Amino acid sequence: MDTQVLLVSAGLFHPSLPCRLLLRRALNALPGYRFSRASSLEALPRLPQDSFAAIVLYVHHDALSAAALDCLDDYLQRGGGLLALHSASASYKEEPRFYEILGGRFVTHGPVEEFAVQPSASRDEIFRGIPAFSVRDELYRHEYDPANQVRFHTMVGEELEPVVWTRRWGRGRVCYCSLGHTVGAVRHPQVHQILGRGLAWASGAEAP
Repeated sequence: MDTQVLLVSAGLFHPSLPCRLLLRRALNALPGYRFSRASSLEALPRLPQDSFAAIVLYVHHDALSAAALDCLDDYLQRGGGLLALHSASASYKEEPRFYEILGGRFVTHGPVEEFAVQPSASRDEIFRGIPAFSVRDELYRHEYDPANQVRFHTMVGEELEPVVWTRRWGRGRVCYCSLGHTVGAVRHPQVHQILGRGLAWASGAEAP
């Protein structure tokens, strides 16, 4: 039976509609999943949360109600999964609990540019075998929880900047990938691999 996943995605410009459509296509190409869709986490209080194994979050929203945040928190605490992309870390800026759940918050970014992305561990149990790659995208800078497991990173001068991290929240699993501003980034084959592996881990389909 297919694993049920809720895709929460909205936006015309950030994230752009072409990127959102490409993400949906990439996710639909993953075997073993069935996706339902919502435009906002505000849908959570109205949904039977036990019916999906993970949430994919690809939005740039300002506000989140206490009811929706409570639902997300409870869902993850009870063992749900979250795969968050790009501007999710710049959303809900007035909600510190969201950043505690996600494990970090957006601080700034420079212009769209090409940068190298490196695996952070040679024997990574989730992303093993995905090689280093270069991508042209916004390079997000974050404040982040040092307890996060950084899976991929880039270097800004001599400073390491996480690109993909994972963490636990209660019994739940959270995976964040900062890429996803440009069409080229969303189309990138290594990004597709990261999304597939991250979703498998977050949904519990693949043991860590």
